[in-house]
Order: sequence, then C-alpha cells, then structure tokens
Amino acid sequence: MEVNAGNSPSNGKQPSEHSKSANKGKRAADKEIKTSVFVNYAAIAWHENRRKWVGDKSQQVKRTEKDPIISWSTAYEDLLATNELFAEPIPLPEMVDFLVDIWHDEGLFD
Repeated sequence: MEVNAGNSPSNGKQPSEHSKSANKGKRAADKEIKTSVFVNYAAIAWHENRRKWVGDKSQQVKRTEKDPIISWSTAYEDLLATNELFAEPIPLPEMVDFLVDIWHDEGLFD
C-alpha cells in the first residue's frame, strides 16, 4: 500500500484547497469591512434642513441694540386696553421679559 504524504492535508505544511478559498473569502470580507463606512443620511438631511431654517450665521447682519418697543412704564392693562397694532413688531424675548416682570409683580411667577 502506497501513501502519498506529500499531498496529505494532515501534514500541516500545505493548506488544503478548501482552507485556501476560505482564507480568500475571509480576506475579502475583512477588506470590505475596512473600506465600508457608515453614512448617516438622516443626520445629514437634518443638518441641511436646519441650515435652511436657521440660515447662514456668517451672512446675517448683526442687529444693533435698540430701545425696547414696550416702554418700561407700560402696564399690562395698557396693552389690553386697545385693539390697535403696535408701530412695529415686538421681539419675542422682549415680550417674554415684559410678561415675566408683570407675573412676578402679581405673584404669579416664582
């Protein structure tokens, strides 16, 4: 009986054809994992929509501080007593400050 030890996969020196193809598949998968990059398209779209809504900060004109539209002596009742529009729009932060001051005075806001 003749045994061919040179082609035997059990000698450990020469890998079998099956293990060679498995190694090639593993290398290809490793290469694909290393080259593939996760891209969060939802986050990109969100930032683009936010940029459209907020605008480009570098192109916005810096607003100079101007006198408040609501006088410091204006009472809440004075605002409610008329149905006429203000001469110009009241900025939201100014209106909030005004209302919070009124509410503090009346004990409605802690």
